[in-house]
Amino acid sequence: MLKLLQLLPKTCSPFTTRALYAGAVDGGLLRHAFRTDDANKDDLPLLDDSISAATALWKKEELLSRLKNLLNCTHEQSEKLYKANRKALRVFAARLLTDNIELLRANGIDDKFIYENPRVLSTPTDDLAKKLKLLRELPAVEDCKMLTPFLKASLKAIDRMVAVAKQETIPGGNRINYLSERTGTEVPVVIKFFATNIRVYRIALDKFIANLDICLAHLEPAHVVRHLSVLAYATSSIRERLQALKNSPLETIKPWMVRVPDIALGKSFEAVIEKGRQPVFKDSVTGTWFETYVLKRMESLLGCTEETSRAIYDKCKGSVHLVDNIEFLLEKGVVAEVIIQHAPMLTAKREDLHQKVATLETLQCLRNLNDVVPLCVLKAYQLKKIVNNLNNEQLGPVNTNRIYYFADSTGFKPGEVTEQFARRTFMFRIPKDSFLANLKLFLEHMNREDILADLWAFKYSPGIVAERIARAKEVRGKKLMPWMVRCPDVVLEKSLQLTKESGALLGENETIVEYFCKRLGFDREVANSIFIKAPSVRNVRITKVKKVIDYLLDELDYTPNDIALNPRILMHSLQTTKKRMAQLKEIGCRPKSLIIVCKSQRQYDLFVKEWIDAKERKTKVQQYG
Repeated sequence: MLKLLQLLPKTCSPFTTRALYAGAVDGGLLRHAFRTDDANKDDLPLLDDSISAATALWKKEELLSRLKNLLNCTHEQSEKLYKANRKALRVFAARLLTDNIELLRANGIDDKFIYENPRVLSTPTDDLAKKLKLLRELPAVEDCKMLTPFLKASLKAIDRMVAVAKQETIPGGNRINYLSERTGTEVPVVIKFFATNIRVYRIALDKFIANLDICLAHLEPAHVVRHLSVLAYATSSIRERLQALKNSPLETIKPWMVRVPDIALGKSFEAVIEKGRQPVFKDSVTGTWFETYVLKRMESLLGCTEETSRAIYDKCKGSVHLVDNIEFLLEKGVVAEVIIQHAPMLTAKREDLHQKVATLETLQCLRNLNDVVPLCVLKAYQLKKIVNNLNNEQLGPVNTNRIYYFADSTGFKPGEVTEQFARRTFMFRIPKDSFLANLKLFLEHMNREDILADLWAFKYSPGIVAERIARAKEVRGKKLMPWMVRCPDVVLEKSLQLTKESGALLGENETIVEYFCKRLGFDREVANSIFIKAPSVRNVRITKVKKVIDYLLDELDYTPNDIALNPRILMHSLQTTKKRMAQLKEIGCRPKSLIIVCKSQRQYDLFVKEWIDAKERKTKVQQYG
């Protein structure tokens, strides 16, 4: 397809020449050719340089600046908004995000909703405006801002819901208020679960009321609100199943038990009778869990997407304790975001997780359970020993332990520190004096992100740490890393020697980008686009880059544009590059593009074979022609 487009005459293409060839550098041909006309009406331009256009969408930094100014948000929040809507920016103009933010704020919707639901900004502005207009038309709603969870639903679903609500006559004015009154649940909570089960409005009103009456007669009202989808089942089926459950050996009855297959429920009864335990709903034939309930339940409890609940389920390998553990943690005040981020702790048995949380609650200086809950991934005996050690250690002022001291000193959130400490439990065993002395040394000479990412350096004595830092600082200045403390002495010496060579080549203040501009004759924007296209080039030693550039420009007479189009050549071994170039020269081939030199050995050998075969065929044609 690409070859066909390249052979087409310019006059035959329905696209402009600039749009057609803007993405041709790295295969992004069609992406730029098929952009909609609306996408180019934004005052934030696309990068349209022949090299850089294929490596970016809209100018990211300018877009992040707009979001930050509009919402007065942090850099992390603006990055989160950008990443969540990046796919939409391939089709729509960058102003889609800002227009939608202004539209939501004009309708009185808080910025908090935007941060928590960033994908809403990917909705076309006209559709988003229609959704807001439809939600305002929902009868018997005191405050339309409470209906914002419905914005995540499709326009068609919202339209149907409002149309049905207008035609119905029900106490409370609509099904949301009616359910709130019947269950004693606050309206915002009902709306939250209605938004994730909006198909409940497809149920006929008589059936909705009848099924709700049956469920409330047998189940807890709060459980019914969390499992609204059960109301979609046939009334006779619900009545029959609940009656069976009422006469079963189960201790508690919940709505999801209405939904599982009969074979699973029957096997569960047998397990309860024989072993005296609660059901696990596992198919004895296939050996797989009935996961539909688990996935939907997690979506409801955590307020997450189907993809997120599936990811948690896969991480935990379908653990039978998933739902119970999530319910328990939420009751303890652990926020959904922390649970999602540290999903592996949900694989623990219910009793074990209860014991771990109880142990954490005995921590004398505990500020918030969310700060230390990542430690639940450890074994119960490990956690108990760590908490005992922390309680017996006097460290700084009151309400402080190693976790909080490290977090307060570095500026990280305690939860982030706990997550890393849980992976490196030796941080709880290092002597207090060494811990404090090393932390002080690292903070004086290194970036806080590097310190938290490489905690192994804390295992060394403060004397060794100070000596290594002094040696490295003489050569590298402020660019010190924790690995310099723990690496073998030979590795450190080699690194410092390479740093001296790079410093001699670049000078004191010159960066690798500036070196590229000077060496290849490009401006800064083009040099940056090269690094966007091949980010790993930044990690290549500058002395190696210089040798490769010298070889390509001086010995092979390639141009800077050839290097810019194929920057991967700078990451390849110079020895391999020379070997391949010599072989190509022997067979009479001088490749127009350097990309073939960067291919795998198999692809390169195939190219050489095809070249030789083509050359032999041409020779035969000339001989017998």
